Amino acid sequence: MIEQLLKKLELSNSKLLKMSFTHSSFLNENLSNTDLESNERLEFLGDSVISFIVAEYIYEKYPNLTEGDMSKIRSLVVQRSSLANLAKDLDLQQHMILGKGEEKNNGRIKESNLCDLFESFIGCCTLELGIQKTKIFLLELMSYKIDSIVKKQMFNDPKSKLQEILQERKIPLPEYITEMNNSGLFETNIIINNKSYGKATGERKVDAEKSAAEIALNNFNIL
Repeated sequence: MIEQLLKKLELSNSKLLKMSFTHSSFLNENLSNTDLESNERLEFLGDSVISFIVAEYIYEKYPNLTEGDMSKIRSLVVQRSSLANLAKDLDLQQHMILGKGEEKNNGRIKESNLCDLFESFIGCCTLELGIQKTKIFLLELMSYKIDSIVKKQMFNDPKSKLQEILQERKIPLPEYITEMNNSGLFETNIIINNKSYGKATGERKVDAEKSAAEIALNNFNIL
């Protein structure tokens, strides 16, 4: 799949492309190779580019939305689990360059690594292809999800929306397990059918539960 993707995007097998797949753990185990660079800087760039393109799309297509609603929608679209799923959809994880320790620790399937990988890949696309081609590619992946969130009003009261959809599908209602973590934040684990569908934190219990419900809506393939 990755070969087809690179051909479609007209991306060369450049040093920058290799960098986008290189996890910092590989560098830590190969300190003598000064030619190597991790994908962390590209990740920073990609994160900003994704946020801008999504924000611009929402702003231009939905002129009646408030700033608060636009922020909620963008957060749903660019949250870590969403970007990690896109990395898997594109089969990027198969080409991740990891250190041996990170490989043994299932680094290839870690949500945080996958999210960082997608962001760094978009950072690479931005530098190699330019912002306009990157925008077209990214919106091919994300516009349907943005439109679905708006159409289904997923950004309004996610707990109620999740309950409504689960009832429609005759699935048991979610259980919210909330505890205070070591940072003094509330941490909620949302359980559906005895399986965890997301964890989130918040300064208030209600905020943590709402955020967990938003993640569950995404991870439950509802969007």
